[in-house]
Amino acid sequence: MGRRRLTQEQRKQETRQLLIESAIEIFAQFGFHGASVDKIAEHAGFSKGAVYAHFKSKEELFLAILEQQMLLQVDNIRQVIERQHSISQFVDAMDACFGTVKKRNRTWNMLYIEFLLYAMREEAVRHKWSRMLTESVAQISGSIGQLMSREKGGTALSADDIAWTILSLENGLAIFSYIGDESMPPYLYKKALHHLLASR
Repeated sequence: MGRRRLTQEQRKQETRQLLIESAIEIFAQFGFHGASVDKIAEHAGFSKGAVYAHFKSKEELFLAILEQQMLLQVDNIRQVIERQHSISQFVDAMDACFGTVKKRNRTWNMLYIEFLLYAMREEAVRHKWSRMLTESVAQISGSIGQLMSREKGGTALSADDIAWTILSLENGLAIFSYIGDESMPPYLYKKALHHLLASR
């Protein structure tokens, strides 16, 4: 059986995804500043013009990758939330998930920090990232709200507060664990999340 023929829009989306996957590898190898559109295009097997046909700049390409990563993170968190029946179960499940993701995402977190510094100096980039972050919080907050409605005692924090706390803890602790993993208190993520959500 021959390969299914793709429509023009499907080919466009396929090329875009191939460029994103190539860019992830090049960014991981050279960092945001060390990577170039030429290297990304060559690695993907396309011309530099093909990259610019889909993305206005290296910055826009990185933002597309960042958005995919954030959507994946949000989806993982929402799946954990939706499988739990209490705040206590939720904390245990989130702790297990955090440990797995932290080990797998070491390279991505390095890029995250590098791009964060860049975004702090570029207001337009910061604004785009802020919009993606706000949307992520809203999605997580909705799932948390459903979980909280099943919890009799409730918590002192709103669903939005919890969503922001989860993302802040995950990113902050992941970054510092790469620097001082041996000196970081064990189960800190779980303990912090438990005490924050157990407050009345």
